[in-house]
Amino acid sequence: MLDLHRLRILYELQRLGTVTAVAESLRYTHSAISQQLAQCEKDVGVALYEKVGRRVRLTEQGEILASYAERMLALADEAESQVIASTNAVRGTIKVTTFQTIMSSLVPRALTELAREYPDLRVQIIQREADGAMELLARREVDLILGEEYESDMPATDEHTHRELLLDDPLRLITPLTGPWSELRLEDFAACDGEIPFAMDPEEFLLGRFVHRLCRRHGFNPSVLYETPDPFLHAHLVRTGHAVAVISDLFLDEIEGVRVVALPGNPTRTLYTAVRAGREGHPALRAFREALGKAAATAKDFGPLPAV
Repeated sequence: MLDLHRLRILYELQRLGTVTAVAESLRYTHSAISQQLAQCEKDVGVALYEKVGRRVRLTEQGEILASYAERMLALADEAESQVIASTNAVRGTIKVTTFQTIMSSLVPRALTELAREYPDLRVQIIQREADGAMELLARREVDLILGEEYESDMPATDEHTHRELLLDDPLRLITPLTGPWSELRLEDFAACDGEIPFAMDPEEFLLGRFVHRLCRRHGFNPSVLYETPDPFLHAHLVRTGHAVAVISDLFLDEIEGVRVVALPGNPTRTLYTAVRAGREGHPALRAFREALGKAAATAKDFGPLPAV
């Protein structure tokens, strides 16, 4: 008889490619994973993988079974969600990943709504960037991720996830209220020979990559004197006259004392939630998504800004 736990290990081997990676992902020893895979082969009576040098690869039969394993795991998630949904109970603990601008704006409003409506629901929040959060979701270490995407980004979600749009969030340039940069637009920066200091996320972060692309598209490479993923520090450096930065509309409600300028083309970032496919009907996850949607609907809309 097929064992769902062993099928998950086989599916993870298909997804990750090595026994070592599966062991690290599932927090087992290498030998324990090998034993489970060997038992899975005994369960079906055919070879499911073979050694190729120091690596292994699935046989044709292993690929077939791994594809079924993926569907069976999703069906198990759906079955659990539907059973819980039939009780009309929203309770227990869910684990959610998010990032700082959302954690400081939408998430507290959503938690307040949930505490009022569903006092038996506990939400555990983990700060992670969207790139790393997808792997946590795939490994079933978290239940829901709050993600972001920028123009030209490849979608982080795939057919194994259920994704819902949360908000299209406009991006803005912020400058000091006074001083040599207080009258400039981004289009003016190319003529300044890279002399204007930026406070910016590291380039390996989604926003950092976007701002670098944006600046290069307008004829200059940004002078990043202050590299940090902390948007509060970005805003503080701008407010005190040491830098300029790019932030989102959603974060404008959290800061003051800066000049806000429209960016060329009025770009936005896309905010979304994602859960594993089959779990979208889980009442606790549905309740959290609904609370986030209400929080997003009440977010201050700054509307189009003049290109001053």
